[in-house]
Amino acid sequence: MKILLQYWKLNFLSLMEYKVSFLIQIFWMILNDILFVSVRYMFFLKFWSIWWMVFWDFALMMSIVVIIFAGIHIFFWWYSNIWILIEQWKLDSHLLLPKNILLRLVSSNMMISAFWDLLFVFILLYFVPNITFILIFKMVLLSTLWIFTFLWFLLIFASFHFFLWSSKNILKWMFEAVLWSTHYPPSIFEWTILKYIFMTILPAYFVVFLPYELVVNFDLLWFLKLLFVSLLFLFLWIFTFYRGLRRYESGNMMNTKGL
Repeated sequence: MKILLQYWKLNFLSLMEYKVSFLIQIFWMILNDILFVSVRYMFFLKFWSIWWMVFWDFALMMSIVVIIFAGIHIFFWWYSNIWILIEQWKLDSHLLLPKNILLRLVSSNMMISAFWDLLFVFILLYFVPNITFILIFKMVLLSTLWIFTFLWFLLIFASFHFFLWSSKNILKWMFEAVLWSTHYPPSIFEWTILKYIFMTILPAYFVVFLPYELVVNFDLLWFLKLLFVSLLFLFLWIFTFYRGLRRYESGNMMNTKGL
């Protein structure tokens, strides 16, 4: 945790060196989110409910998705660029350092616009009736587990770059496939085929729908299942990365140039 805190501190200070760029990106993110909520709010005014969902259900589920997205891209944004480091032989400078290479890789940078997303969560929660501190506490407390579950799942495919010509498109497709599934109601899990797909190949249920259900109605058994899936993804990521690292070759192991 100490080394992670130092990485995040340095990343934030480096972002604040360009204050104008920081403010511009935050502004466009605010505009984008306002339009996003406005369109869906008008949609729900026209059609009061869609399947099981009313607008406050949508707002609560989207706040969970935003927490996951913001948490990953503020603290571990560099997961999306691991394939570049492998492809361009830029792992050398990381391998020469004594600290854990996995932690350093994923925490080497952060996304500016994701800071607004954390504030956007509270705007979404404004539309949830009878909001309580207990509900907010459960979201904040459990969001860490959700963030790591999704992150470790994505990093498995990022590590595939050791074995494939390029894992860039696979990583992008898996990221979008899991998040885009939130546009559909949980009733899709009543269909046998889709149920197995969204619980195995595309674990959208464990990343989005199950966290939503745990916030609304906490269940210890399903929480333990979510914890098991998270640890499974962690093991698969570590195994895939270090097995692939054996295949990594570079002609300049003495390079100490930074990112």
